[in-house]
Amino acid sequence: MKWNSPEFLLLLTLIPLVAWYKLYLGRTLKKGGVKFAQAFSGGELKKSLKVRLMFLPDLLRLTTLLLLVFALMQPQYGQEHENVTRQGIDIMIALDVSGSMAAEDFKPNRIKAAQKITENFITGITDHRIGLVVFAGLALTQCPLTIDYGVVTELLRRTSLQMLKIDGTAIGDAIINAVYKFSSDNKEKRDKVVILLSDGENNSGVDPHEAAKIAAEKGVRVYTIGVGSLEGAPVPIIHNGRKMYAQNNDGSLYIPKIDEQLMKDIAYITRGQYFRATDNKALEEIYKTIATLEKGKIDVNRTIQYSERFYWFLAPAFLVLLCEIYLRSRIFQRLF
Repeated sequence: MKWNSPEFLLLLTLIPLVAWYKLYLGRTLKKGGVKFAQAFSGGELKKSLKVRLMFLPDLLRLTTLLLLVFALMQPQYGQEHENVTRQGIDIMIALDVSGSMAAEDFKPNRIKAAQKITENFITGITDHRIGLVVFAGLALTQCPLTIDYGVVTELLRRTSLQMLKIDGTAIGDAIINAVYKFSSDNKEKRDKVVILLSDGENNSGVDPHEAAKIAAEKGVRVYTIGVGSLEGAPVPIIHNGRKMYAQNNDGSLYIPKIDEQLMKDIAYITRGQYFRATDNKALEEIYKTIATLEKGKIDVNRTIQYSERFYWFLAPAFLVLLCEIYLRSRIFQRLF
């Protein structure tokens, strides 16, 4: 509640003056009346209840004045209305589709597991815009930012290890590609996030550290996910219809290694986080963690609508006044 005209509170100072006048000056200024003989002095008369309540009309008069002053102060009562607006974030997923993602330490292999779990992540998204970048020896935008999750999911399902002819791991290119797909509209102050999944070492394209610095300048956080078990896994290849495993020049099995320090550096520079996904379950939990960290912004607008409530005091004042008039005219009639 608030008072729209609090200056009328000064009128309350008149009420003590009126009371003082009625209690003191009123008695001395009274003239006439019935005087009793000495034999019936006030000390010998028993005061009746009616006599004892002679002050009641005056008290009601003061109460009426008090209520009228409060009514003049224009009391207003407000009702609060709350409007909640949820603003999503922009997410670009950068998925490694190089040959090493065929390793089978994830079920059925790394690329298929990443596709399926990323799809589940997209299914649980609301309010966010999402896009997809795939990369191997170079980076390619598979889907720009959109709220059509069905389109993103379908394009994600179509990704394959053979879609980019240049093999390798261009982590820097993937970051740059994703960063420049974000809207440059400053009016939309949406948080911008890149989720980068890779299982190898950077060996082509832009320096990932420089790419991370550009992302940081653009206000983009990068969550890096290293995909691969701790012991690693060989990479299967199909040669002449037979399943074989990639080998190093010395004939030993090729086991791709994650450059964890690089992934940590990228996350640190961009104020993101690095995660190590060692199996399907771990990758699923990582996505849940990212979803918890990135909830977007909630704008709460509160407005208060006030309405007049002077009648809260004016109506009682009217009733008290009627009561006073009745008492003066019917019960406490005075002889002057």
